[in-house]
Parts: sequence; C-alpha cells; structure tokens
Amino acid sequence: MYRKRLNVRIHLISSVCVILTPVFLYSAQVDDKQLNLFSRASLYSTVSQSLAGAGTAMPDGGMQGLINPALTANCKSTGSLAAGYGRDPVFNNAALPLGVVLTDNNGAMGMYYRFLHGSSGSVHDFTLNFAGKLFEQVDDQGGVDFGMNIRYEQSVWKYYLLNTEDNQRSSKMRNNSVVLDIGFYQSRIMPGLDFALVIRNLTGYGWNDPDNGKKSSGKIGGGHRTIIMGVVYSTPFMGENILLQIPLDIEMTNLFEKSISNKYILRTGLEARISQLYTLRFGYAHAPDDPMDLIKDFDYKNLFFGGVGVFVKPLQLDFFTGKKEWGITATYYY
Repeated sequence: MYRKRLNVRIHLISSVCVILTPVFLYSAQVDDKQLNLFSRASLYSTVSQSLAGAGTAMPDGGMQGLINPALTANCKSTGSLAAGYGRDPVFNNAALPLGVVLTDNNGAMGMYYRFLHGSSGSVHDFTLNFAGKLFEQVDDQGGVDFGMNIRYEQSVWKYYLLNTEDNQRSSKMRNNSVVLDIGFYQSRIMPGLDFALVIRNLTGYGWNDPDNGKKSSGKIGGGHRTIIMGVVYSTPFMGENILLQIPLDIEMTNLFEKSISNKYILRTGLEARISQLYTLRFGYAHAPDDPMDLIKDFDYKNLFFGGVGVFVKPLQLDFFTGKKEWGITATYYY
C-alpha cells in the first residue's frame, strides 16, 4: 500500500502545483502586527540552526525536510525518527519538534509535528511531506529531487489593547492556516557543489482576529513569501579523516509585493565532520535579530551560532546554541 502511494506522489505534486499557480501570483496586504509569522523563525532543524539557518542543500538530519521538502528523498537509510527540544526568544517555554520519514526507491514521505509555546502564544504545527525524483542523473551531475510540505498551523497569540479607561486589556488572535512549501535539490551540479531552491509560504497565511466580540479575518499574501537559493561546497581535508562543508543560503522576500521593498538575508557557515563520527558547526547570518523585524523594519544584525553533533550508527545527536536560543535533536535511522 505504501509503495502504491509513493508511485502516485509525483502526479499529485504536479497537479497541486498547477492548481496553486494563480495563488502564487496573488498578493494581499494586512496589518503587520500578525504575530503568527513568528513560527517561521522558530526551531525547525538543529542542524540548520547550528549553521544560522543555512543548509537547504544539506540532507543529513532528521528534521531537514522542514528546511527543504526535497531533502527527505536523500535520507541515508530506509527511514528516520527524530525528536527534539529547544527554546528561543519567542517560544521561551518550549519548542518540541517530532518527525518521521519513510523512504524507498520511488521517493519519500514524511510527517512532522511541532509544539511551540511561549509567553506570547502557542503553536501546533502539522506537516505532511512528499518527495521524489524529478529528473534522473545526467552524466556526472546528480538527479533533481522535488518535494513539497503541506503544513497545517493552529496558533493562539496574546496581545494588549487600551480600553476606554486607558488601561491595558488582553486579547487573543487565533490563526488556522494551511501553508505550502516546495523545494528542489540537485547534488553535484559541479564537482563538490550541491544546489537547492526553496519557496516557502507559497499560499500565504490566513488569520482570524476576534476583538470586542467581533471577528475579522484576512490573508497575508505575497509580501511574506520567501525564495531561498542555497548551495553547499564539500571537500575532504587531511585525507579522508575530515569532510568540510560550506553552505551558503540567500533568502529573498517581498519579491511579489510591489508596495514593499525587496529584502535579502545571507546565511552561511562551516561544518567539519570528523571520522564520520563527530561534527562541529559554525554559522553566521546577516539578518534581523528580532523575529518581528522579519515582517516590519528588517533591522539587520550580525548573528552567530554554533553546534556539535555525534553519530553512532544508527543514532545521531545534534545540539545548537545562539543568542538566547538553543536546541537538541536525536535522530534514529532504521
């Protein structure tokens, strides 16, 4: 049964992309106070966070399918189970990601769940992933993989308003959205160089804002879609004992909203894999520090991250830390 589902996956992917093309070209404006966009900056993958958010062209890691949907087709075993824990400035109580990936010769299917909780609100996030080969290997270049994430997000946010007596009162904003991300991945486009392309938030966010017993709703459209182009260069060092990987991701946002200027984020880093057992990671990003700046001012800062990893087959353990955030993930390959 599972193999049959994988065989029809590419047909389903193609149909969905055709249907959603008009949606991708549509854009709408909404009040920038929509806090549900915070989940976009939350803990996705410990491996990627170690590299300051780079790594769309790096398949290793149980949660990398959330960074690029196409990466699950490159799982280094028949499947994986992943679980983690972390905290960041927005979700300062807990960020709990869970993931399972199933693979065969036809591709992969993954399922992810994230519970994010902080003093300002909470998020339940369910993601269904499909990935498979789009084009086979040509000459020395690797094949092209395509994947998509269908994500259902339910969130509740607290914010404060002034009432008629000039005293603060709390209110809640609720969000129920179905969000689509798509991604491409090709290995060896040049010797030692892999390439990735990701489009996030393809369909936009919906929101529901109850206030004084009245409900308003709307859609956050093209102004907050993101296109990411990523590469990773791999080279051995000191014989075969150390493998160095240098990722570089460029995020482009607001490309489909004429009233908002285009913004760009640079993410890069260095990963050193020692004897296929231990990994050291360093990351740098020229990006906003405050998640609210992702949708408002884009106040750029120099951000630094670091992390370590241990792989003792079949278990991989990864840890990252940054400014006021950290996380750990365990991945079991079977």
